Amino acid sequence: MNLLPESAIFEVTSGEERQAWRWGWWRDVRLGPGVPFAFGRGIAITSDMILISVLGVIGLSTHAPAVTITLMELLFGGILALMLITRWLKHIMLVVDAYLAAIGLGIILNLVFPGAWGNVGLYSLCVIICFRLPRRCSLPLVGLCILAFAYTNGILSFLPLPQPAYPGTSIFNLILTGALCWFGLNLRAQYRLVVRLHEVQGELQEQMARNAELAAAHERTRIARDIHDVLSHSLAVLSIQLQAARHLLTHNPERLASKLDDMAALLRESITESRQVVGLLRVQPAPHARSENLGESLSLLASTFNERTGIHCHFNESGAPQQVSAQQWETLHQALREMLTNAHRHGAAEAAEITLCWQATSLSLAVHDNGRGSSQPAQGTESINVGGHHGLEGIRERAKALDGEVIAGPAAEGGFTVTLHLPLQQPVASAMQKERTA
Repeated sequence: MNLLPESAIFEVTSGEERQAWRWGWWRDVRLGPGVPFAFGRGIAITSDMILISVLGVIGLSTHAPAVTITLMELLFGGILALMLITRWLKHIMLVVDAYLAAIGLGIILNLVFPGAWGNVGLYSLCVIICFRLPRRCSLPLVGLCILAFAYTNGILSFLPLPQPAYPGTSIFNLILTGALCWFGLNLRAQYRLVVRLHEVQGELQEQMARNAELAAAHERTRIARDIHDVLSHSLAVLSIQLQAARHLLTHNPERLASKLDDMAALLRESITESRQVVGLLRVQPAPHARSENLGESLSLLASTFNERTGIHCHFNESGAPQQVSAQQWETLHQALREMLTNAHRHGAAEAAEITLCWQATSLSLAVHDNGRGSSQPAQGTESINVGGHHGLEGIRERAKALDGEVIAGPAAEGGFTVTLHLPLQQPVASAMQKERTA
């Protein structure tokens, strides 16, 4: 987007940018960003209309020969032209030179020609200089304008210098000049505020876009994890039962009907779980604590897996049971399903030892199988989803969300062990830290 020349001001560069310049103080000043159209154009139009009106008034109100009036209008028109040209200049020294030339033309108008019309040009210069230039540049130029006022209006009569024949109202000129300088500085402050607000708005929009992308990525991960937890376990068990049904078809047809009924029941359970996942994606339920016996529920899950797959699951529980949250309840069940499924699919295990250990401030769920431990992902590996296996990754994500951890790897005595640790009560320091970062 191209900026209008009326809306550009000069600013002092930052410390990092300033170190790159070594050729004088003017190199520390750069052309600043633009402001909204109405802001810059309003200031430009006001200044231009005043100067153009004065240019017409000079010819109508001055009683002097035509040559004198023409010269006065040319000089005043030169001030107007220089002020217009500076809007297109991008180098600070060229702008300063143009303003110096305009000040010189105003001094000539006051000293040589009647009417002191150069004062109007100096008034406009004070406003524009204070608005467009930083103080390191504007203050010397404004001081020069004030000296021009003082000299050309007879305020410096105590000095041994030639004085004009038109002293004027010197006090009024000084007060008006100070008011115009304040007005220009105030406009500059408003300009910088508008620019800063636009920059902050852009930064907020970028941050909102990044937050939306992160939220979308997090939601995709959550959906993928929930779908995996539902489908992976069910499909793995169905695969085992299909193989068993194929074996029964030739060796024991009488049990085939019972096996098919088990498969149908499993499919109905999978459909129910899928509907629950869809419901969770639509509406997030309010968290609540689970009061059921966690050990009995996990033991029942292990027994069901044993009946459907033939893997011998032995469940042990130690410690005093405590109340767990709904998220912890769901995480433990999904983790046990995934651990047992992995023991069958990747480890070809025939037995699994399940241990639920309660402690004062934490609990742990461990599954040790007698399968091929070396073929499963090792502890701490970054490629836990190699080959499309996202189970351990999903368990780690769920555990991390609850300030827990997962340790997985081949056991020294053979097989593979996966252990999930979860805190029962969030530490006060951790809770306060989360509130600060939220």
